[in-house]
This record gives sequence, C-alpha cells and structure tokens, in this order.
Amino acid sequence: MAARPPVTLQEDWETALLPWLERVAEILDVDGVDLDVDRVHLMTGVVADGVQRSMAPISAFLVGAAVARGASLEEACAAVEIATRERAAA
Repeated sequence: MAARPPVTLQEDWETALLPWLERVAEILDVDGVDLDVDRVHLMTGVVADGVQRSMAPISAFLVGAAVARGASLEEACAAVEIATRERAAA
C-alpha cells in the first residue's frame, strides 16, 4: 500500500476542503466535533486497499456511529483496521 499524503497538507485544504467540511458539519448540526481528518483518511485507505474501495465510506460511517456511542475516534479506526487486516490474513 502506497503512503497517502495527509489530507490537511493538500494544496486546497484551507481554501476548499476545510470550508466545505465546516459547512457540512454546520448543516448536520455537528459543528464543534473534534474530527481528525487525516486519521479517518488513513483508516479508509486501509479499508479500500484491504477489502474494497466501496467499503471505505461505509467504514467511515460505522466509525462515526461508534464515536457517537462513546468510542474514541482512534479506537474505532484501529478496530476497523484490525478487522481489515484479519480479513486479509485469512
């Protein structure tokens, strides 16, 4: 798996991506949520490479549900990565 550059280091992070994320968070009434964009991006990359690309957004949804129920973002992402690596090893 090739290393992906952090999303927050992309040229359009400040001008396009961050404002879009902030607007979406506002519309969904979740502004103020502590979101580690790069961590989620890393996790979805593991899923895309290890399972199937179409499962990456689904895994992000499930991580969000886990976080909403009290899990930390890190533990939820790590759990998805473990399950993905277990699948690849089987």
